[in-house]
Amino acid sequence: MVEDSEAAAAHQVSVPRGTLRVATSVAFGVLQMGSAVTEYLKRYPRLHVDVALNDRVVDLVEEGFDLAIRIGPRVDPGLVARKIVGMRIVVCASPAYLKSHGTPRDPAQLAEHNCLTYSYSSQESHWPFVRTKAERTVNVSGSLRANNGNVLVSAAMEGLGIVRQPAFVVADALRKKTLVRVLPDWHAGEHAVSAVYPNRQYLPPKVRTFIDFLAERFGRESDWT
Repeated sequence: MVEDSEAAAAHQVSVPRGTLRVATSVAFGVLQMGSAVTEYLKRYPRLHVDVALNDRVVDLVEEGFDLAIRIGPRVDPGLVARKIVGMRIVVCASPAYLKSHGTPRDPAQLAEHNCLTYSYSSQESHWPFVRTKAERTVNVSGSLRANNGNVLVSAAMEGLGIVRQPAFVVADALRKKTLVRVLPDWHAGEHAVSAVYPNRQYLPPKVRTFIDFLAERFGRESDWT
């Protein structure tokens, strides 16, 4: 009886409950988090999830978030980051743009094109490329700069220019061929999708299970790597 009671108490402690507050970027939230959170809540119906979309870097402790899903290398002091999945960076443009302006055959030629840049990236106007032992960094510029990847991708699909974005942002457009890869023989970089949370001795079940779930789910995304 005592053992049964202890087991039941341990189970109650380990079951996710309460409200999980999650912050992520607008693009990742719109394109990925809706279906992911729905699937997660079906597993853990006692939990509530509050997702906040924002392209700025939120202060998790000050603003009361349990964790954030972030793309890129930045980890603020006092936080812990767990990599969920690696994601390649893709350079692409619409067929119409390439027909009108030509298809770059070498990274250096991007300097002659209208490149749409992401203002929150440390590589906003300096696009890196690697192939075998060759490394190139190209200074690019263009008529549109934005802090949201969806805005840039929409403009690229309309034929405005060439865009450099994480694979999850452009995967659907590439499948539909409204965008095509530019310089596919060159590696344009990779970012980690990470769960970032305050450093603490005890990780609540709602945080631990959500991170484990995302690693399992997004690890199956073959379009990203």
